[in-house]
Parts: sequence; structure tokens; C-alpha cells
Amino acid sequence: MVRKNDNKKQRSSIKNTIFRNVFFSVSMAAAAAVLAMAVIVFVLFGSRISDDLKADTRHAADYMNTLGSVDEKIDFLHSMYDSEKEGRITYIGSDGTVLYDSDVEEGGLENHLARPEVRDAAEHGYGESHRSSDTAGKQIYYYALRLDDGTILRNSKPSNVILETFIILVPACILLLALIIVGTVIVTRHITIRIMRPIYNIDINNIDESKIYAELLPFFRRIEAENEEKEKTESIRREFSANVSHELKTPLTSISGYAQMITNGMAKPEDVTMFGLKIEREAERLILLINDIIRLSNLDETSGIAEPEEVRLDEVAADTISHLEPQIEKKEVRVYYSGDESVVLGVRTLISELAYNIIDNAIKYNKQGGRIDVYVGKSPGGIDFSVSDTGIGIAEEDIDRIFERFYRVDKSHSKTVGGTGLGLSIVKHVAMVHGAEIKVKSRVGHGTTITVTFKQAK
Repeated sequence: MVRKNDNKKQRSSIKNTIFRNVFFSVSMAAAAAVLAMAVIVFVLFGSRISDDLKADTRHAADYMNTLGSVDEKIDFLHSMYDSEKEGRITYIGSDGTVLYDSDVEEGGLENHLARPEVRDAAEHGYGESHRSSDTAGKQIYYYALRLDDGTILRNSKPSNVILETFIILVPACILLLALIIVGTVIVTRHITIRIMRPIYNIDINNIDESKIYAELLPFFRRIEAENEEKEKTESIRREFSANVSHELKTPLTSISGYAQMITNGMAKPEDVTMFGLKIEREAERLILLINDIIRLSNLDETSGIAEPEEVRLDEVAADTISHLEPQIEKKEVRVYYSGDESVVLGVRTLISELAYNIIDNAIKYNKQGGRIDVYVGKSPGGIDFSVSDTGIGIAEEDIDRIFERFYRVDKSHSKTVGGTGLGLSIVKHVAMVHGAEIKVKSRVGHGTTITVTFKQAK
């Protein structure tokens, strides 16, 4: 029940995160769009007012140029603009005297020649300016044109018309943004549900049958692979625990049984020495097993070699063969060694243990009087350490498992040759910490070749 509630909380958290992200992104985009629209409308409206003012001024000037006297022009202005409320028309003589003004009596205005738009019009034919008017008491946009007779016609409108337009736009923009946000909430919730539905319905153990986004497929493939690896690791761990228990129990049972027979007086005097030897042999086997487990545990915690040294791999191979001479003589196998001076980087004790376990296995699982070939030398991949035997061989289906802990290809034969079943696991870990590659070739009844390729020391 707790696990189910945790899953619901986790799903809700993911859904809320997606909702927030989508909603925030869409809302920001909508707000930016509305603001941009308001600015564009404001600029376009202001430009339209300016263009309309200029067009009206040009039309009036064109007509006034057709009139003969100044009085006729003033009469035209009276007839057209005395009732004008939105703008202001001013007619100015060439000397700057105000001849007509739609808002103020002509005699009440000072000379306008100093006005920037009037001055520009007198000099260049037209002029414009945006400034505060002392007469009107507000910000005004002015546009002036010089007529053919040298007089000047000026038209103007207050700037607050543009500001008022913007103020009118603000509530509309706010209302539009509110509607967009409400719509965004509804659409975002719908999008979030559609996005999450395929993810909720994924069967992590059956990715191929699940309807999943192609973009997420590599991610879930990786999760699937990790889960499979965890299950495999857990299976190996359980098998290892069971094997350790079994391997420890066997010698302990023998030791306990022989010891009880001696203690209870059940052993004949002439058998006590033999029982003692068996107890000693089983104790040695137990110590060997414990030492191998400790070695593997230490190797599991080693991710690399902090301070590697130069190791003569050819010397390691020769020393290992010499050390195993008693086992070689007992098995009556012939060992042939060939190789060149080869230097690799690593830890000599670990590499020696690797060589010992591989050659020791070649002896144990060989035929009586068989042959072993050991080679050390350069190859395209680096430095090879290769051991070939003429032993029982390994079935193809078992080759991938021989490096598992306690895995034995021929369990009945393994009882006679002894060992802990951890030798090749140690080999695998030593190779891993040295960055070496292991290759195995084998045929049942014909023998096995194990090749470990180390990186050559520079």
C-alpha cells in the first residue's frame, strides 16, 4: 500500500512538473506576443496619426495655392477649420505674423517665425516638431508647409491622442492575456495528460510491446538493461552465497566428523594418524577457499591501479611454471614455453596470480601425460599471455560462464582435481583492473586456449 501511494505521489510530481514547465513557457510566449502586439499597434497608430496630419496639411496647402490673395486663403480656412475640435490650423505670413488660428484670435498670438517647424518650413519647404505648447498647455505635434507665395500653413494635434489610444489598449490587452492564460491552463492540462499517458502505461519488462515515444526509447532501453543487469547480479550474488555456504560446509563437515570420531574413541589407534591427515587436508582446503574469497572481495573494491609498475610478463610466466613444477610432474604433462622480453604496466603480485591460476587449471584439467604450451609476446592488440592445453575442453555453451564464481564445467571431475572454483573469477578481475582482454577458445576433448592481452608499456 505504501509503495502504491509512493508511485502515485511520484507520478503526480512528474505531471505537475511537466504542467508547470509547459504552462510557464506558453504563458511567457503569450505575454510576449500580447505586449509585442500592443507596442506594434501603438507605434502604427501613432504613425497613422502623423501621416494623416501631414496628408491633411498637404491637401489644404494644395488648394490654397490655387487661391489668389491672402484674404481668399483666410476665408477658406475660416470656412473649413473654425469648427475644428481635434486639431489646430495656423496660417502664418512670411514675416512670422499669425494671419489665422483655428483656436486663438489672430491678434493675441506672438510672432511665430522663431518656432522650429515654421523656421524649417520657411527655409526648406516643410518642418515638424514635437514640443509643449505654451498656448495649449500640452504636448503637441506640429507640421508646417510653405505655400507658393511664401506664407506658411501649420497643422497640429495633441500627443495625448496617442497616449489615450494606448490607455484604451491596456484593458483590452489585459483581458486578452487573461483569456490566453485560462486557455493555456486548459490546453496545458490536456497536453500534460496526453504526454504522461504513454509513460504511465509502459511495461518496463516488455518495452517492445509498449506504445512509447521514439525519443524516450533509448532511455527506457537503458533502464531495461540496467534492470536486467541488476537481476543478473542479484542472481549471481544468491548463487555465490549458496555456493560459499556449500563449499565451506563440505570441509567443515568432514573436519567435524573426523574430530568427533577421534574424541568419542570411535577411531582405532592405527586410524588416528590418517584421520588427522584428513582433518589437516580439509583445513588447508578451507583456508585456501577463504583466502580466495578475500582476494575476490579485495579485487571487487579495486577500480584501477593507482601506481602501476613495469612488469616483465615473460619472467612472471617462467617463474610460475617453475613454481608449479611439482603439479606438472605429478600430472606428467609436458610444458613448452616460448616468448620474448615483454613489459606491461600493472601489479606484479596480481599478474603472477593470474598466470598461476590459468596454468594451474591447464594442469588440473589436462590429460595424464598431456601437453601445455605457454607463450608470451607481442600481438596487434598489445602483449599476449597465452596458455594452451590438451585437456578435457569446454563446451561452447559453458565458455561464457567459466569466469563465474564457483562455476565448474565438469563437477564430477572437479572433485578429483580439487581447487575452490574461484581461480578463473580471480583471473577475470585481475584482467579487468589491468584493462586487459581475455579470449577463450576450446573444443570438448581437444583442449583449451586462454589468451590474456595486456596493454604494452610505453
